[in-house]
Amino acid sequence: MAKKRRNRRQRNHRRGRFLGLYVFFSAILVAFAILAGCIVFFKVSHVEVYVRDGDGNTSPIAATDRYTEEEIVEASGVHIGDNLLLLNKNQAVIGILNRLPYVSSVSMHKRLPGTLVLTISESEAMAAIQTGKQSWWLVDVNGKLLQQAAGSQSCMVVKGLTLVDPRSGEIIQVPDGVSSGDGSQGTVPSQQLQKDSLLKVLHPLQDYDLQQHIRSVDLTSESELVLDYEGRIKVKIPLESNFDYKIKYFAKILTEYVDVKWSDKDTGTLDMTYDDGHPHLTKNS
Repeated sequence: MAKKRRNRRQRNHRRGRFLGLYVFFSAILVAFAILAGCIVFFKVSHVEVYVRDGDGNTSPIAATDRYTEEEIVEASGVHIGDNLLLLNKNQAVIGILNRLPYVSSVSMHKRLPGTLVLTISESEAMAAIQTGKQSWWLVDVNGKLLQQAAGSQSCMVVKGLTLVDPRSGEIIQVPDGVSSGDGSQGTVPSQQLQKDSLLKVLHPLQDYDLQQHIRSVDLTSESELVLDYEGRIKVKIPLESNFDYKIKYFAKILTEYVDVKWSDKDTGTLDMTYDDGHPHLTKNS
């Protein structure tokens, strides 16, 4: 009797083991079937492209925009018929950013069964750096090189920076204390501090809507930068500063003092380089 019970338990154990294997392999087959269905059915059949403005609103690409829908899709490397689920999002975004320098950001999402949605934000030229007698590079608020131009295009002019191997779509690069390379003694002075200060001051100038009023940013000094405000006020700021605070204070002085007490013909200097930390505003006689 005991032997029969043992045999029965062994048969049940083998039956349970085979059932488990059957369920396992069935699950694998179902997963493969689902994956195969996704590969077959979820393909890119339509691409929608939108532009996001400074207020966060989006609208379809228009004829007045810098890039066409076809240019943006081509830069992404996405083609009709590509598998939607297997698209490499990072590769598509990087492709757009690298090939279209005036695009500052890209978001991408997939809408099943076959729609890919791209939303871009565009850059604007904010500053210009001269590289030759009649050659300039236009720069956006993030310090990205946009394109070469024959003039400054009414942007604020950056003085005192020498661009190294400028290329469209890349962040500005400057000498970093390297050998002059012409056989003479000495090295080319590093301009890293000046460049970093420029990149830090551009955003606050844009935030307080001052970029259109700044004619130039002078970085020829090793200790300070100088803003030329409408040819009327020279603003001196230490290279190592909290630029958000400095520009906020400058904007406050403009609205609460200069705009109220100065005439359109008055000129002067706002010096923020004093050790006491207080700005000194003086009017030219």
